[in-house]
Amino acid sequence: MHCRDRNSQKVPVAERRPQPPSPSTEMTSATTETAPKHRRHSAARRVSLLAAVLLLVGSASASAATDPSTNIDVGPLPGACASAPRGPICQHAMIRALDRAHAEIGLGPYLLPAGFYSLSGSQQLLVLCNLDRLAYGLPAVAGLSPVLNAVAATGVTSDADPDPSALLANFSTFGWSSNWAGGYGNALEAYYAWMYYDGWGGKQTSNLDCTSATADGCWGHRHDVLAFPQQGLLSMGASVSRDAAGQIGYAITLVWTAQTNWTSFTYSWASAQAAGAGTVGELAATRRH
Repeated sequence: MHCRDRNSQKVPVAERRPQPPSPSTEMTSATTETAPKHRRHSAARRVSLLAAVLLLVGSASASAATDPSTNIDVGPLPGACASAPRGPICQHAMIRALDRAHAEIGLGPYLLPAGFYSLSGSQQLLVLCNLDRLAYGLPAVAGLSPVLNAVAATGVTSDADPDPSALLANFSTFGWSSNWAGGYGNALEAYYAWMYYDGWGGKQTSNLDCTSATADGCWGHRHDVLAFPQQGLLSMGASVSRDAAGQIGYAITLVWTAQTNWTSFTYSWASAQAAGAGTVGELAATRRH
């Protein structure tokens, strides 16, 4: 799945939105699910097909999480999001935008761990992903897997969805989904686009697979993040790096397996929880400028 921000370099920073890629911003996604005696591989297909694929193998998609009725505008961003997008001012602004989007769909603010703004972009993506998953009663991702991080980095390098299938060849049951985005100023902007600006918006549509208001590809990136409600091990690979042309890119891949001891973690959800992720008491501290 592809999403672009075609206007990101053509409008003042105060009017920037995580929307259609220009030559500098785009997104993709893919999903696969397999089961004993019934293998489906759809890495080249849109993630929006996830529900159908999972149902065919006797599982369910993340149906508990409904999509926004329309794209949610990120709102004006400060000038720092152009001059220092990974600095604290821009990051705080993006969290406020994420909180507003949450409020619009009836959810509370993101309960970030202490030190969130000092985490790497990959770690931030894991935290945000899990906070949204838990908001919908879905199992949390256990952590960032080093082997899946490498797969995600390859996706960024090639401006494409990460494909972890080679690592999973010996598993009888597994599933995976992947997202990629290029050109956004920081990981929070990319995540916002995946979750809240992934539907049909006419000429401003940022999701290249959302070709009409009723296209299957709409909200596919969001579906990826909220996939896999079944029990087992859910691992993530994430990368914030640059492609061959030097453009910043972001990629994640979520891998579900019935087997629970196949990988280690460079950063775990347990560590984020120990730092207050999901805890109301951390809310004020993480919102301070």
